[in-house]
Amino acid sequence: MTESLFIAGDWGTTNLRLYLCQQKPSQPLTILETQVGPGVSQINGDFEQIFFDLAGDWLEEYGLMPVILSGMVGSNIGWQTAPYIDCPASAEQIVRGRTAFQARDIEFSIISGLKTLNPLGTPDLMRGEELQLLGWMRTATGPEADMAQLVVLPGTHNKWALVKGGKIETFVTALTGELYALLQNHSVLIGNTESADFSADIFLQGVKVATTLEPGQLLQALFATRSRQVTGELSELYASSYLSGLLIGSDVVGSLALMEKRMDGISSVDLIGDSALSHCYQLALESVGVKAELRDATQIALSGYQAVYEALQPSLHNS
Repeated sequence: MTESLFIAGDWGTTNLRLYLCQQKPSQPLTILETQVGPGVSQINGDFEQIFFDLAGDWLEEYGLMPVILSGMVGSNIGWQTAPYIDCPASAEQIVRGRTAFQARDIEFSIISGLKTLNPLGTPDLMRGEELQLLGWMRTATGPEADMAQLVVLPGTHNKWALVKGGKIETFVTALTGELYALLQNHSVLIGNTESADFSADIFLQGVKVATTLEPGQLLQALFATRSRQVTGELSELYASSYLSGLLIGSDVVGSLALMEKRMDGISSVDLIGDSALSHCYQLALESVGVKAELRDATQIALSGYQAVYEALQPSLHNS
């Protein structure tokens, strides 16, 4: 086994991204090569063959090496079911709770998801984002490592996670991204998605409306996305920006209020996700007085894989 090499993989619902990683003592993780493949929802159970088709050249050139996977590959529609770990969860618990198995003489580890009772008092789940949170915790140093901090992971299902003292205390999921896609593509609110363009000003108009709504009024506010176009107040070109502002603004207002039940005075957050979507969240958060720092999602995830690899290295090398 090549001690300094391992394969990391983010195997989500729609995509697979594999990274050939080289880890040397006291040096940053290096990505030697990458591969992309189909997501879990596109695979008819043949996970092993797909993995080895993509990684075969690496294994032939460098020899056997450990593999660390995260995401929906550990769900009940994935390769192996990795059970959820209860919050609060530390980095050590996440690593220890992995699902390990062998295929073609290679040691695989699938990182488990997390579950919690969120501030709404309802069950909540994440699978894949815990790896990014693991990487984020690895980068937190000094006094901030022990402080309660809010980490936001924008995506189809946005996660707002409270991290404190090296543990993921709890989190809440907002269906914002999926709802936007449904309304954008399958409702009367947006007439022409192909000609849509982004306007920060129009987006922030939607955010501002969201911040003024009374509880339960989002449904009424959403229809203005259409009516303002009909009356000529809103260009069809920027209707999607307005819709996005309404939904992201509502997410920001609602999620901040929920998380404030578990932490005092939220003045800043870290954002980990797609750069364009994270920028929208940054605009919305800063419009309500919360400083938002964008973090590189790929580098944060790789830091998470590195943390798992280093924790497992002794047992993997002796296997």
